[in-house]
Amino acid sequence: MTPLAAVVAVLLAIPGVVADLGGYLERSGEAEFSGEQLVTCDTPDGPRDSLFQIAQVAGSVMAWEPGSDQVLVTMGSGMTVTVTGDNVESADGATPGDTASYEVQETSSITYLGRAATEVSVRRDGLERVRMTIDSATGVVLRTRTFGGDGGLYCDRRLISFSPGNGGVPYSEGDIDGDAVGRIDEAPAGLPGRLVGFELLDTYDLDDGTLSYYSDGFFSFGVVMTDRPLGFAADSEVVADQSDRGEYRRSYEAGRVTVAWTSASGNVAFIGDTPPDLTEEALQSLPGPVNPNVFERIWNRLFR
Repeated sequence: MTPLAAVVAVLLAIPGVVADLGGYLERSGEAEFSGEQLVTCDTPDGPRDSLFQIAQVAGSVMAWEPGSDQVLVTMGSGMTVTVTGDNVESADGATPGDTASYEVQETSSITYLGRAATEVSVRRDGLERVRMTIDSATGVVLRTRTFGGDGGLYCDRRLISFSPGNGGVPYSEGDIDGDAVGRIDEAPAGLPGRLVGFELLDTYDLDDGTLSYYSDGFFSFGVVMTDRPLGFAADSEVVADQSDRGEYRRSYEAGRVTVAWTSASGNVAFIGDTPPDLTEEALQSLPGPVNPNVFERIWNRLFR
């Protein structure tokens, strides 16, 4: 597994929503259920989709591929754990973010999956960024739609089957034992404490670098800084994006974008659930790309 793939796995385990919004998420987090979730996203590089089983039991959320009994992600009780093949990694939960920039409003009562539900609109800086469909009986968030700055739908995460209770779960959080990824006090130089509404919550020490975790109270992303090369998974669709600041390599999956580049201080990766416009704004506030050939020219000038 490449260094970036390992980091992506750990980041995925951290909940996409790290703060409560109007009490809805607290109630949802206390419920127990299982079901099948479909994620579809309209990205700048084309459509992306993913289907997996999901369950929440005793405060822990687990996800696994349909037809498999191998849990891929578990999160809960202040710790997150990711299992990838024989590798098990974990990280302490991030501190809740500030939701002051969000406005929450109930919009309508509807029926979803044959159940009574309420739709809730979440606005950031006056724009609707999130629409949640919440089961009236259990409080579970059955569907979450996220929107770009132009108002267009970015991602639709929805349960296509839903069963209240704790049946059909492969195994519980207690069955997983992982080596913790430690939290450190300071982020690398050059990373701001706050950018475009996102707050730096925690920085984790990796074997070959650091992972700094940002959130605006709903969306979140991590910034990896390392001296080692950053590789994408073999089956990733990677696009070279030549911007005014330099070249980025970008890969979208359902619900996640990964952007990697070389900066003056080393290799950097951005991994998040942010819509494309918020991703672009965040990238503008991070250390920019430097052409790798620049380092070769400096080396030749100094030592040859």
